[in-house]
Amino acid sequence: MIEFIKNPIYKTKKRKIIILFSAFLFLAICIFIVCIFSRASQNREVKNNFTANALSEQTVAAQPAQCADCMRRALDGVYVQPEAANLPPVAVMIDNHPDARPQSGIDQAGLVYEAEVEGYYTRLMAVFASDDKVVKIGPVRSARPYFADWAQDLNAVYAHCGGSPEALVDIEQKGVVDLNQFYSGAIFWRSTDRPAPHNIYLSSENYNKFLSDKNISAGNFSAWQFKDDSPLNNSSSSGEILINYQAPEFQVKWIYQVSGNDYIRYYGAQPELTADNKLIIAKNIIIQTVPAVVIDNDLRLKMDDVGSGTSTICLDGACQPGRWTKPDAATRTKFSYAGGEEVKFNAGPTWIEVVRPEIKIDY
Repeated sequence: MIEFIKNPIYKTKKRKIIILFSAFLFLAICIFIVCIFSRASQNREVKNNFTANALSEQTVAAQPAQCADCMRRALDGVYVQPEAANLPPVAVMIDNHPDARPQSGIDQAGLVYEAEVEGYYTRLMAVFASDDKVVKIGPVRSARPYFADWAQDLNAVYAHCGGSPEALVDIEQKGVVDLNQFYSGAIFWRSTDRPAPHNIYLSSENYNKFLSDKNISAGNFSAWQFKDDSPLNNSSSSGEILINYQAPEFQVKWIYQVSGNDYIRYYGAQPELTADNKLIIAKNIIIQTVPAVVIDNDLRLKMDDVGSGTSTICLDGACQPGRWTKPDAATRTKFSYAGGEEVKFNAGPTWIEVVRPEIKIDY
C-alpha cells in the first residue's frame, strides 16, 4: 500500500486531476461573473428606457380624442362630452413628506397647487374632476388657510384630515364645502403598509358619495382660457425649470419634453413616480410668487394669496414673466402676461408652484 502511494505514476495522475479541477473551477467563476455583469447591464438598460416608455404611453393617454359635440372642461380645458364639461371639482390635500412618497392618484389631477407649510416642507393640493375614476388618492393631510382659499377659487369640495386652527376657522367662515376626515371617516381609509400619519386615503367613488349626499352636481367657478397645443421650436433647449424650495428634499425640477409638449416632474436626477409607477406630467407650469410670514411657534405660515403679484408662466417650452390677480378669497385667481393679456393655457394638467419672494427659480 505504501509503495503504491509513492508510485510516481500515481503522483502524476493526482497532479493532473488537481490541475483539471482548478481549471474547471476558475472557468465556472468567470462564467458566473460575466452573467452577473450582463444582468446588471440589462437592468441599467431597462431603467434607462423606463422614462421614455412611460412618457410615450402617458403622453398618448393625455391627448383626448375630440368629438363633434365635445366641449372644453372648465377645470383643465380637456375636450369632454357636454354633460361633463362643468362638474364639481374636488380638491384633496396631499402629503409631500418624503415618508409619504410615492403618492397615489396625483398624476390624474387636472390642477395641482404646491406651497410651503411649516418647516420649509411643501404640501400639495390636487384638484380632480369628479367624474374621473381615481381608485386611490393620498396620503391625505391637514388643511392650511391659503389652500382653503385656492379650493374656494374653484368652489371645490375641500378634502383634508384636520387642519391648522386658522384653516378650520376660514373653512367655516368662508363657506368652503368641507370634507374633513375627522367628521367623514367612512369616506376615507387608512392603509396598513405605511405608518400614521402618512396612510390616509380616499377615492373618487367615495367622494362622489359625499357629493351625492350633499346634492352637489355642477361646478360653479370661472374657467381659465385654454387653447390647442402650439409648441415652439425648442428642440435645442433643455427647458429645465428648477424650484429651489428651501428644504433640499423638496427642491423640484420640471423638464420640458418636445415630443409631448409637456413637462416631467423630477426630484434630483430622477423623475418622480407615483405609487403605481406613473410619471407626473404637466402641460403648464405656473410659478406664483406670494409673500408669506411665520405666524406661530409651530412655524406655520400666513400667505398673502389675495391681491396681486408676479408670476412666471411656462408652457410650450418657454417661460415668460406675468402677473396674478385675486381680488378676494371667493374670486378665481387669474394669470396674465406682463402686457396684460390673459394666459391661454394648454389643455391638460397644470401645476402651480407657489413660492415666497426669497425662493430662487432657475429656468
